[in-house]
Amino acid sequence: MNWANTKLAEEMIAKADADGLPNDHVLRTTAFYFNEACLGYFSDPQTCDMRRFIGCWARARRAWCNYTGEDLV
Repeated sequence: MNWANTKLAEEMIAKADADGLPNDHVLRTTAFYFNEACLGYFSDPQTCDMRRFIGCWARARRAWCNYTGEDLV
């Protein structure tokens, strides 16, 4: 899989790997969708619009904060 080199997605996958989370865990799935949105948003031609990109980021950030206990804002 290609990775978009985003800190959030990389941290999410690293945490999921470290904690031995299954492939269908929310931390992994939201990291995957956020990564795909990043690749699409920054591609040429663009295959992901701003609304979808921000939505994927928000879901990934919320999943990260819910799992780690980090503050959302």
